[in-house]
Amino acid sequence: MSDLQATEQTPTKRINGLGIAVIVPGKDGVPRPATRGEIIRMDAHRKGEYQLASDDKRVIVHHWETVITEIERIRGFGSYSPAVDLFLNRAKAGDLTPRVLDAAEAVAVGKKTIPSRSTIFQKLEAYRDHGIDGLVKKHKGRVRVEGGWEGFALERFSQSTQPNISSIHRELMEIHQFSVGYEQVLHYINSLPANLGRMSPARIGARLYKLTQKAFFRRCIDNALPGDIYAADGYKADIYLAHPITGKIFRPELTVAIDVASRHIVHVRADEHEGTYAVQNMWAEAFAKWNHVPLQLYVDHGSGHENHLMCDELTGFYNRAGIQHVIFAHPGNPHGKGWIERFFRTFKDDFLRVQWADFCCADEQADEVLNRVTREIKAGRLKLPSLQEFMASMNAWLERYHSRPIPGRDDGISKAALWAQLQPIAPTASLTVMKRRSEPRKVRRATVTQDGREYVHADLHQWNGQTVVLEYDLMDDKVAVVRTLKGEFICDANLIAKQSQFSDNRLEDLRQKRLENQIKRKQKHLDEDIARAGRVFDAEALAEGALPALEGEARRIEHSDFSLDDFN
Repeated sequence: MSDLQATEQTPTKRINGLGIAVIVPGKDGVPRPATRGEIIRMDAHRKGEYQLASDDKRVIVHHWETVITEIERIRGFGSYSPAVDLFLNRAKAGDLTPRVLDAAEAVAVGKKTIPSRSTIFQKLEAYRDHGIDGLVKKHKGRVRVEGGWEGFALERFSQSTQPNISSIHRELMEIHQFSVGYEQVLHYINSLPANLGRMSPARIGARLYKLTQKAFFRRCIDNALPGDIYAADGYKADIYLAHPITGKIFRPELTVAIDVASRHIVHVRADEHEGTYAVQNMWAEAFAKWNHVPLQLYVDHGSGHENHLMCDELTGFYNRAGIQHVIFAHPGNPHGKGWIERFFRTFKDDFLRVQWADFCCADEQADEVLNRVTREIKAGRLKLPSLQEFMASMNAWLERYHSRPIPGRDDGISKAALWAQLQPIAPTASLTVMKRRSEPRKVRRATVTQDGREYVHADLHQWNGQTVVLEYDLMDDKVAVVRTLKGEFICDANLIAKQSQFSDNRLEDLRQKRLENQIKRKQKHLDEDIARAGRVFDAEALAEGALPALEGEARRIEHSDFSLDDFN
């Protein structure tokens, strides 16, 4: 009699006439009361092996359950031994349903197409004792024996210098006298989890780990319409152009705005740097160009996008332009503005490195090529293209770019076609008004002062001592607009006086101030170099003949080759 046949004599549980559960030990046994543990599972709250198993192991369990169900159908009320033999014979002959044959092949080991007889009996017994939990494969491989060197190898491998495995193995052998092979160290390092292995934050740095390995949440824009969200960023173009004023080598700073839904480039502006002036004018020109103000803007924390002139709740540009919400991306996270970053990459690869190869200064180019180009330009043998020529060529390329399909969409619609579905929301102010800057100022004797300029109007007498909003143009300081804190018009105040050092153009004043700061920084470096050129004298030399020594040092510095041109 097999073990499975013997199980038919195992105790069973039933309820007697008094409602008490009893255990019947066997055919000839005397019934006894059941214990609490036999009636109620004390570990019912715990998860079973099947619930804790991986998806792959659960699939194997389902295949075994299919095999066992077929054997139970063949057995009927007979014995398990002939039923298993008949199942195996039918499986070898292919005389089973395709579903059962596939399950038998899935649970077979190696190149076999059906499981062995002993394995089937083991699974039958496990299924009888533990149900579906007994079919979960518990084999986890050979248990690894620690060699004592693993902790040191992990500590060395996790250093930010990123040492290679061969160097770690040599140190283990030569210094610490461990008897370990290179393959052992290699296998141990490769078996480490991701947060401890080759791309761990300790090895590659927390920032690179966050950008390349750590999971991030993608913003869903499936319901966004054209014109709902604009994203913007600055890009130092990898190209040499002629400076509009000096004619020397110049790399423009491009401030680009893109519509998130259609990937359409709504505006591009070229400046010397991505400051507040460039950002505000770019947005104003973009709104006026398409006669549309978006609901939201997606920008970074750069000084041009986040400052009181742009973000102030009373006088900020965003509020005055009618922007409902401004989203600031997390610092150091290019995934946040992936749409505009992807455009910069395409712009660089498809436009700069192809159509402007002679003047492209991308990082991929060799240093000797870039040096040759700059030498040819400085020698006058290579003429730099103008900013106007570059922008005209870029606008022509953008037309072709907008005709391409939008990535990630199955309908194949182009950027230009989707952007054509824009339903404009017109701005409440003209381009000139949107380019103005706005600041709160207090009225004194019907006069408002800003940046050394005084503006007066008769209507301001009733506003003496109160705070108003002054709107002024950077290009023309003759007239300034005065409004209430609620934005209501008061008057156009005229300029009556200003300090002598200020020009008629506030932008020129800003440029002059920037030039003065640059001169101060260079003068600081010049003073430091002059101090480094001096000699150090000891006390005795200074006491005996300090004056002749200092005079000789002064003559040496005076006849040196030092020049301010070294800093240009």
